[in-house]
Amino acid sequence: MGMYENFRLDGQVAVVTGGGRGIGRGIALGLAECGADVVVIARRQQDVDDVAGEVEARGQRGLGISADVMDWDSVPAALDRVVSEFGRLDIMVNNAGGNLDRKMYALPDISIEKFDEQLHLNMKTKFWGSQQAAKRMQNGGSIINIISIAAHKPSPGFGVYSAANMGMISMTRTLAVELAPKGITVNCLAPGIIVTDMLVETMNISSEQAQQMFNEQIPLGRTGTPEDCAAAAVFFAAPASRWITGQFIDVAGGQPT
Repeated sequence: MGMYENFRLDGQVAVVTGGGRGIGRGIALGLAECGADVVVIARRQQDVDDVAGEVEARGQRGLGISADVMDWDSVPAALDRVVSEFGRLDIMVNNAGGNLDRKMYALPDISIEKFDEQLHLNMKTKFWGSQQAAKRMQNGGSIINIISIAAHKPSPGFGVYSAANMGMISMTRTLAVELAPKGITVNCLAPGIIVTDMLVETMNISSEQAQQMFNEQIPLGRTGTPEDCAAAAVFFAAPASRWITGQFIDVAGGQPT
């Protein structure tokens, strides 16, 4: 196999949670451009249908499934449908996460209910997606957990989110060892500042204001894009990384952590 082929995903079937917008959409389209068929899972049917259509416009099979990853029954049901309709599952991207109400909470003030909600969304759902995907991967595979560079540093207003992301690094390392006998790699991708709908809604600013605010903080001089994240995800999913597992990559433009 030549080096170029090491980055191809022909014949592979990928699932991307939270794939209807932002980083998830970018990853879904990046996987499709490298040859994978892609199933997109998110809560809004219109969003996932739109992305599935973009996958098909790139010459691959696409499917949009409306499901809530915080419903424990929804992910196994969705993955069973993938295997039934596509015949296999090779790549699982656990991307869904963030903050549901687009608000910041300091740790001295956060309620236990909100604490549990953020752990649930940003850690437990990624564990569950990883476990359920691994059960359905028959010939090895790749699991990619999308976290954040918030895992590495103090994050005022996002303390539970930060802790959940750091927890996913630890969990990914253990899963990598436990799933290695099945030929499944497990890695993390940690984006830096990507100007998504979730970011601007949480900070109550415009995309332009976010760009101006953050560009100066990043050594490479700009905020990231979903396509930047997609390139790293393709690497983790492709044969090029078949001897890399239990690792994380910061996709952050050199931003200090």
